[in-house]
Amino acid sequence: MFQRFISRQLARPSGLFGRLFTARWLEKANTEMNALTLERLALNANDRLIEIGFGSGYLLERVLDGRSCAFAAGVELSGDMVKLGCRRFRESIDAGRVEIRLGDIENLPYKDAEFTKLCSVNTLYFWRAPSAALVECRRILKTGGMIALCFNSKADLAAWPGHVHGFRLYELSEVEAMLTDAGFCQIEVASGNDPEQGLFYCVTGVVGGD
Repeated sequence: MFQRFISRQLARPSGLFGRLFTARWLEKANTEMNALTLERLALNANDRLIEIGFGSGYLLERVLDGRSCAFAAGVELSGDMVKLGCRRFRESIDAGRVEIRLGDIENLPYKDAEFTKLCSVNTLYFWRAPSAALVECRRILKTGGMIALCFNSKADLAAWPGHVHGFRLYELSEVEAMLTDAGFCQIEVASGNDPEQGLFYCVTGVVGGD
């Protein structure tokens, strides 16, 4: 019962528990994954970044604090995390440096080719239709734009009993193939090993010209 509750919170943090516990726990648990993702994105002053499933907003805050790009956006399924993000980034929102929106990865609230970089950390397991989601990600990226997906290895995540409640686990080769099928090229893989979460990957791909 408790593991099912936690799994649902990880998929979509909500309520008082989501704001006070899940968001803070994710911030700590995903520290190394966020660091690797930012390293692989290699942001520059002209980039426009979007993070899908930003949770507490930790990665976006690092980007904004370092003034690593021209503009950053965050899209979340959780209305509570959107409210939290709007409070956390109030000054940056008012300054036009960041935008926070409620939305679904299969129907992103942006026009074609609005961004140069896109990332998502520890959300892949919850996507209803991964192929459609990746096509949508490609749509909002400019030619030459990069996607970065960070996720736990299938073997290590499978060792946690809670994964049976709504998680879809992936082999690295499956994610590489899905990115290729969605039209991304120059697929590259970086990995890390967290003492608590175990092995994780950050897979990047680039939008090629048609």
